[in-house]
Amino acid sequence: MLANKIRGYIRLFFVFIITILATFAVFFIGILPINRYKWGLKIRRLWSKLFIIILNYKVEVIGKFPTDRNYLFVGNHRSSMDPFVSLAYLQANPVSRSDVGKYPFLGKGAVRTGIIFVDKASKTSRSASKQAIYDALKEGKSIMIYPEGKTGAQPLTATFQKGSFDVAAELNVPVIPFAIEYKSLNDYWDHTDTMAGHYFKNLAKWRTDIRLSIGDVIYGDNSWTLLRQSQQWINDEIVRMRSDWGGLSQGQETVEDKAS
Repeated sequence: MLANKIRGYIRLFFVFIITILATFAVFFIGILPINRYKWGLKIRRLWSKLFIIILNYKVEVIGKFPTDRNYLFVGNHRSSMDPFVSLAYLQANPVSRSDVGKYPFLGKGAVRTGIIFVDKASKTSRSASKQAIYDALKEGKSIMIYPEGKTGAQPLTATFQKGSFDVAAELNVPVIPFAIEYKSLNDYWDHTDTMAGHYFKNLAKWRTDIRLSIGDVIYGDNSWTLLRQSQQWINDEIVRMRSDWGGLSQGQETVEDKAS
C-alpha cells in the first residue's frame, strides 16, 4: 500500500537523522575529559529508545536487567531489529555481524561504543571476536550476544554456539538469559528476503508488539551447563510468552498486520 511506503520513508528519514546525531555525539564525547565508554553506552541506549519510538514498537518488558556488575547477556534471535530493542534496556558491548561496521554513520558510532564485530565465515575473525569478548569481560564490561548466530523463524531456538559461554565460565562471569518475541510471526526474519527488505518492512508497519523477558542470573564454571540452562530457560519463556499469542504454530498475519 502507498500509505505504508510513505510511512516507511518518513520513518527512515527520522532514523537517519537520529543516527547522524548519535554518531556526532559519540565523536564529540571522544574529545572530552569524561568516561567515554559509559557516555557512549548512554548515547547508544538513548538512540535505541528513540529508534523503537519512531517505529512505534510497543515493548512489554518482563523483569529488569541488573547493573550491579558485568554479565554475559544471551538471547534468542528473531529479527534484525532485536539489537535495537535489547539495547534500549541493557548496557553492554553487543556482538554483531561484521558488515554492520560498514554501514554509513551507524558503523562508525558502533565501533566507538564498543560493539564487537565478527565475520562468521572467517575462522580468524571468530577467534578475534572471542578474544575481544574475553578482554571486555575481564575489564568488567558486559557482553550481549545472540548465541544462535543468526535470525530464524523456527518455533524455538536453534543450536547455541559455545564460545562466549567458554569465556564466561573461565572468568566466572554470570550469565543472564533473555527472550524476545514478536506477536506477529511475520516479523521473524528467515532470510527469504534481503536485510534491506526486512528493515523497510519493519519501518513501514504501523505497529509492532514485542515482549522482552529477562531471566534470573545463572552462575557456574562449566560452559555446557551455562549454555544448556540458558537455552532451556529461553525456550520455556518463548512458549510462555506466546501462550496468548496463538502459540508456536506458523500462522497467518495478525489482525494488526492486515490493518496496517
